Amino acid sequence: MYYVYILRCADGTLYTGYTPDLTARLAAHNSGRGAKYTRGRGPVTLAFSEVFDDRHEALSYEAALKKLTREEKLGLIASQDEPGGEYLTVLDRAGNPCGERPRAVCHRQGLRHAVVHLWAVQDAGSGPVVWLQQRGFDRPLYPGLFDLTATGHIDPGETPLEAICREALEEAGLLLAPDELLPAPPVLQRYARPDGGLDNEIAHAFLWRTAQTPAFQPGPEVARMLPIPLAGLQALCEGAAETALEGAPVPRTQFSCLHENEWKKIKKLLRQRSHPV
Repeated sequence: MYYVYILRCADGTLYTGYTPDLTARLAAHNSGRGAKYTRGRGPVTLAFSEVFDDRHEALSYEAALKKLTREEKLGLIASQDEPGGEYLTVLDRAGNPCGERPRAVCHRQGLRHAVVHLWAVQDAGSGPVVWLQQRGFDRPLYPGLFDLTATGHIDPGETPLEAICREALEEAGLLLAPDELLPAPPVLQRYARPDGGLDNEIAHAFLWRTAQTPAFQPGPEVARMLPIPLAGLQALCEGAAETALEGAPVPRTQFSCLHENEWKKIKKLLRQRSHPV
């Protein structure tokens, strides 16, 4: 992938550039190791970007953008904006915020952003279970697949803890207190999306343990909540082809929540709390 981008500098000027790694390049610009022009003009934010599969096509596009007037560049920036739409905070390689871009642009271009995941683990009598959600069958992405208890994007200005409490309430109807949640170290997750885009996410996972069956009230995007034995979900995260769910075998392709590196972090938290994993 090759990116052509426009930065908005702290002094209001615009800078156009090209790079095969936009996440790293943003970090370089804001650390003073980027282009000579942006040194002393930071912090910079990402105002516009486009992605290409062909390097020469990207370089030609960069050359064309550099010929535009400032007003023409501002018009191009505005053409990609989505007033009233959902925006995500773009992150550089160091995890620093570099402006806000439309959610659709972030997903199409693989711009790095942050998400939250909730692992609700119940200490059931037959052994610990993880409560999953089954995504609504009308969802545009992963319809009907099984996902973690609650997941979602971190809105601009939100902390990961604020975001997971909001998502738990919106998706599962759980009103959680922040001190009930155990945070796992964030992990980078990159994977192709079914719609042809690329998810490039910093995932902040939280563990919530309970002895009682949660009083779920699924939101409109969730079909239902159901438990899976912790051992079964562990097997999937570690590569198993299928697991038992509600007494029947279910292939791993029906789960959209399988991230081995994230599971390793959650497993460490569970071991610290004496779960047999």
